[in-house]
Amino acid sequence: MVHISKISSHNLMQILPTIVYSTRNISKCFNPDFSSKAIRNRFLEYFIKEHNHKFVKSSPVVPYCDPTVAFVNAGMNQFKGVLLGTQQPKHKTVANSQKCIRIGGKHNDLNVVGTDGYHHTFFEMLGNWSFGDYFKPEACKLAWDLLTKVYKLPKKRLYVTYFKGDDRLGLKEDIETKEIWKKIGVPVDRILPFGVKDNFWEMGLVGPCGPCTEIHYDHTGNTDRAKFVNKGLYDLIEVWNIVFIEHNRLPDGSIIKLPQKHVDTGMGLERLTAVLQEKVSNYDTDNFRYLLKAIYKNCRGIPRYEGLFGEKDWNDMDRSYRTMADHVRMITVSLGDGVIPEENQKLRKILRKTFLLSENMFKRPKGLVKELTNYVVDNLGIAYPELEKNISQIHQIIDYEEDIFKSLRQSASKDWDKLVKTNPKLLELDITETPNFIKAYKEISSNPPDKIDQQLAFRLYDTHGLDEDSIAKLAEALNLKFNADDLTNELKNAKLKSKKGSVKSENEIYSTLLKDGVSITDDQFKYAYVRNTDGQYVFDNVTAKVLKIFRNNESLEEVESDHYCSLVLDKTNLYSEAGGQISDKGLIKFPDGIFEVTSLENLNGYVLHHGFYKSTTNKLQCNSEGTLIVDPNFRLNCMQNHTGVHLLNAVLKKLKLATCQKSSKVTDKYLNFDVAIFGDKLSDKDVIQIENNILDVIRKGEPVRISEINSQELLRYDAVTLIPGEIYPETGIRIVEVQNSGFVSREPCCGTHVLNTSDINDFCLTHVKSLGRSTTSVIGVTGDRAKQARKNGVQMIEQVESLTKQIDDNIDKRELLNMMVTALRKKLNYNPDDTHILPLTTKLKCVEELDSIVKKIENVETESLKDFIEMEIQSALDSNIRTTKSNQKYLVHYLRSSTMLDNVPLQKATRLCPDFPILVIAYVDNTVKARCCVPKKVKTDSFTAEKWMNEIAAVFKSRAAPPKGQDGSLVCNMKAKRVHVQDWDPLLKDGMEKAQTFIEENL
Repeated sequence: MVHISKISSHNLMQILPTIVYSTRNISKCFNPDFSSKAIRNRFLEYFIKEHNHKFVKSSPVVPYCDPTVAFVNAGMNQFKGVLLGTQQPKHKTVANSQKCIRIGGKHNDLNVVGTDGYHHTFFEMLGNWSFGDYFKPEACKLAWDLLTKVYKLPKKRLYVTYFKGDDRLGLKEDIETKEIWKKIGVPVDRILPFGVKDNFWEMGLVGPCGPCTEIHYDHTGNTDRAKFVNKGLYDLIEVWNIVFIEHNRLPDGSIIKLPQKHVDTGMGLERLTAVLQEKVSNYDTDNFRYLLKAIYKNCRGIPRYEGLFGEKDWNDMDRSYRTMADHVRMITVSLGDGVIPEENQKLRKILRKTFLLSENMFKRPKGLVKELTNYVVDNLGIAYPELEKNISQIHQIIDYEEDIFKSLRQSASKDWDKLVKTNPKLLELDITETPNFIKAYKEISSNPPDKIDQQLAFRLYDTHGLDEDSIAKLAEALNLKFNADDLTNELKNAKLKSKKGSVKSENEIYSTLLKDGVSITDDQFKYAYVRNTDGQYVFDNVTAKVLKIFRNNESLEEVESDHYCSLVLDKTNLYSEAGGQISDKGLIKFPDGIFEVTSLENLNGYVLHHGFYKSTTNKLQCNSEGTLIVDPNFRLNCMQNHTGVHLLNAVLKKLKLATCQKSSKVTDKYLNFDVAIFGDKLSDKDVIQIENNILDVIRKGEPVRISEINSQELLRYDAVTLIPGEIYPETGIRIVEVQNSGFVSREPCCGTHVLNTSDINDFCLTHVKSLGRSTTSVIGVTGDRAKQARKNGVQMIEQVESLTKQIDDNIDKRELLNMMVTALRKKLNYNPDDTHILPLTTKLKCVEELDSIVKKIENVETESLKDFIEMEIQSALDSNIRTTKSNQKYLVHYLRSSTMLDNVPLQKATRLCPDFPILVIAYVDNTVKARCCVPKKVKTDSFTAEKWMNEIAAVFKSRAAPPKGQDGSLVCNMKAKRVHVQDWDPLLKDGMEKAQTFIEENL
């Protein structure tokens, strides 16, 4: 048996002081000394306590500062800047357990998950790093001693590999590593050379890379199996990879030396646990056993997991168990780290796959995936406390996604049946995981191209959510060519464009500036402002030189007065549009004139000042010097609104839990925040609470703290709000933070902000609009605009209340009252930048009150018209009563006054005739209705209300229907039926004749 020393929680807390332990009860493993938790803890203790490494917490599974990978796929991702030499490490040697996901790109294990016992979409990577400190000898010795002396693995079961070189890349065989292993004591016949595929590690298509040496473990240990290493055998697997980061792969494929040598090691916890617990399959370890049991426990009528593979797993049941267990871990960790399925199609596809497994294999139509996430949090929460913290968000998004998926499947199945009839090839496809496949198919099949090129492939991916496999199936169904590399390249380009932001390399002005060697604009002065003792904001002026003048994209040496042009200066204090905030306005004072800046544009570091030069004497020339003056009111308004957006984002997240920023816009007049809410929409009550919470932060006057950090430091922040899919710079990340008890707003942002929340002065929401299934657009105002909105609101309330008071005294002047209501309703329709804006709470109150006024007017009008009905029926009783041959009175009447009513109460008409049969027909808004009553004393087997009404219903192609709970032989209605006005008269005549004939023949 392998022995692993115990590590108490107390000792671990001393080793890892930055880890926050979960409060959730953690399930007991079969043997605490041998559990995966103990294995993880012993690894960290070995490096941190015994070998002076520093602990760093796992980064989120989405790399916010790296566009080259979709998910963090190795422990080294968060240290990429250090490895490239662009950042300085906080510590020279570190260790941790990193959450990793591999479902795409170079490292894609998605398609094999469940088929074997050791591939996973999510896994934990135990790792230790040296940044310019120790190198090959120490790294190999540390790894060997941990495995053989601490974990006590038998040396006879271990093999090591090293890089044998590559002539094409110009890289020589790593003889040094081979000699190190020999010196450690590894037999020569167990030191094996391999090429680039196995022993040259790269994080992605570009980036840090280097030769690696791997340690492989033989589960059998019976014979010499050196020739089977790296052959993909399930019982002879790699457990540890030690990468010697010496090189950097450039976009053109070439490899260059890095400024320093680093060590990056990685050992999958799941595989190591299987080795130490003497299991061939990772799914037989305590990393997965609890989940496999939980699946069985939470489902009915399914067999237990038996651990079968291949043909033995004839019904795919065990594969489904393994896939579900793996995917639920990946889903839980991803959602816990703030990944949004709406922004990540691979995550959404995996979610939908688990929903299908739940329904089809485990007979749970709903709720299984959500329930299983609780078990994952129980198991992993002690190592990754963010899972416990975000459990409500995880549940909320799963519920939301499951509801969407069921809705899409229901609507898709009907369309799919129709499409299959037109194209039998579609029978081979399964659309259940990707219901949007139908929309994509319809779009392309209506006007099929020659092939699915990279632009079309990207649109199918981005718009319809189709992944590479789905696009390939679509291409096959339509007999179109498709190269998967085209999609890969386009996705790579999209990520790089996202990172570059507003780079416009094809812009003529930008090309000219580059060609002429013009220095980029120093715009750090846009953040240079203070608040003086009077509480006024002071924005420093800046003296700058004109480097270039452009007009209509043409570079000029000078420009005349009143001509629109663009200036490039050596420095500026004006803000150019970025981060959703519009650009500043201001002036540049020159000795002989003024340049009015109307807007700014940033061309990859060159700031263009657009506007007009005003002078009565001279032209503006290059190399002129001027003083830049910020428009203080305009800037302050923008600052108030931008800080307001941050507070709004934080309050929404606290109120609704699972939210995701879609976009924002900050102007001098208003703020606009589009947010995805994965749950209930914003209610009127929510609007009030949002305003009150933000006003509370404003009243408390909390400081707005701004700090500049790099990507390393960003990962160490807690409760930082990041935008999924956004790529942040590796350095110079500005963190804007507002915090008090129970409230935290912490976001990376390049915008300008007030220095204290009290300087926002006031805040109110003016609009809330739904933009689809999940997205809500929220618009608000701050400062003087908020005060103006409240003032407008008071006046509006007074006008509505005044109208309410006039209703009773002027009820006979309905036309005038309706005109007054219409006028007030127009005031409720305003744009965000209008002067007559209102607080949304006031608008909602006024809408409700005006609706009540309109209803009151209509009720009076209706009651008045109902009097006409009574008068008309009374008149008919006096003049239109007919008598059958047996001297029985009856009335068949068309209610002509019905055309004046929206809702005709026919029961009121028939109630006026209780002593003999009556049938009334009404026609309003191109719809016919009818009702008849037969007194009990005249009812016979051949004459009942229902039989009488059937005669009418047949004419209008409708049907008779007794009122609910009433005797159809005594009272019956005809279901309302639309009748075109040109058909009405002959049908009415025919219906009335049929009604009269029937009663005369049957009564």
